Amino acid sequence: MMKRIYRLLGLIIGSIATIAFAIYAIKKLSIDDFSRYITPPALTSIAIAILLYITIIPMNASAWRKMLADLGIAKSWRELTMIMAITQMAKYLPGNVGQHIGRGAMSIARGISIRPFIFTVFAETLLTLFAGTAIGLLCLLFSPVALDALKLSNQAIALIVGTGIIILGLMIYRPLVKQLIRRFAPRYAESSLDEVLPFPLTLLRAFATYSLNYLMIGAGLWLMSSTLIPGIQHNFILLLCSFSLAWIIGFVTPGAPAGLGVREAVMLGILSASYSGENGLIIVIGLRLVTVLGDSLCFLVGYGMLLLQRNKTTLK
Repeated sequence: MMKRIYRLLGLIIGSIATIAFAIYAIKKLSIDDFSRYITPPALTSIAIAILLYITIIPMNASAWRKMLADLGIAKSWRELTMIMAITQMAKYLPGNVGQHIGRGAMSIARGISIRPFIFTVFAETLLTLFAGTAIGLLCLLFSPVALDALKLSNQAIALIVGTGIIILGLMIYRPLVKQLIRRFAPRYAESSLDEVLPFPLTLLRAFATYSLNYLMIGAGLWLMSSTLIPGIQHNFILLLCSFSLAWIIGFVTPGAPAGLGVREAVMLGILSASYSGENGLIIVIGLRLVTVLGDSLCFLVGYGMLLLQRNKTTLK
């Protein structure tokens, strides 16, 4: 019951944020502002940003393959890339669970049992959230402008970073993980840690991969911003900070499809420290355009890989 209320509340928040953002954008931007997206330099930078964005799928598939291998599941990088690419579009369904349900269904159909799937995806989610939080907060430390925009104190930053470090430590320090499993998941208490938890080095490598994802997307965001709004200096750290923290907040808001509306509102708030309302909107809308087109491209490529796989199986 509480979960339904929580998701409904998140859906309401996401809907209000989306409507408010749309109204604000319509009032602020003119036809000339929207025409910036279709100039040759802008189209080129958007295409490059899309290519940088879609690298998260093969990179994450590589990290997932290594975590599954630690749990005794051997799957090819190509197959896992296909699964992640196809199910990427499901995150735009209300509830923020469609992506995981679809990914789980495809994984089970291809021989990945439910337990290793749940444990590896749970580890992936925690590490991705921690990577985004760590990068966002580190950017705050090196960008006084962003820090002023959020008005966070040093104590608050230390608390959030400390919490993230504890989470990472819990996942890596295996004896303590064993005690937590006995306390919160007694049905797996007699299982070996090698059956339910990837090795510490694998988790650290996965964390590095997820951190690199943010940097790649941030690079695309900076390049796109430089062509959409020429003539001013763009702060890479500020842009990276705005995306990382907005992604985290959008992810933890239940019900908002792909963080729609919520992420845009957070990014606008952070970017307002250096960008006017119009310029901030142009950047935020550009990023949403990149992610939607990137996810669509991933789906098409993944579905193409699936069709080729089926054709090969049929020919055999």
